[in-house]
Amino acid sequence: MTKAEVLAAFPGEAQRLAQPANFGPQVAGTTDVAIPAYETEGMKFRVLFGFESDALNRVHLSVMKAGDAACGDLEKLLTEKHSTPSDRSTTQTNVRTEQIVWKRPEQTITLSCSEALGLGYRSVTLDYSAPSKT
Repeated sequence: MTKAEVLAAFPGEAQRLAQPANFGPQVAGTTDVAIPAYETEGMKFRVLFGFESDALNRVHLSVMKAGDAACGDLEKLLTEKHSTPSDRSTTQTNVRTEQIVWKRPEQTITLSCSEALGLGYRSVTLDYSAPSKT
């Protein structure tokens, strides 16, 4: 899909951003096409659409106000839909980060969950990316 096709597929939801938005610390790049607030599975997400040569190659969802169960709920949903994750890693510094990956021939799905309980910080992102064309 092109940018124009994504905008047409989500009328009234997808929009061009005045300033490009970063995908975040785990994923390099920026985009100017997004859905500011999208609700599904009882959670609200900010959705960013990534493009390479005007072809959609990434959909990045960030949970808005992630609750205690957000990461576990998404992992369960993705496991039911795509089977057991192919990779899982955890890092611990001031912030505990868990990354869970489902690799498929047509896409890679990455669920990243970060939290610093003492600071009241929690971030949950979901990234769907197409295989690299290299």
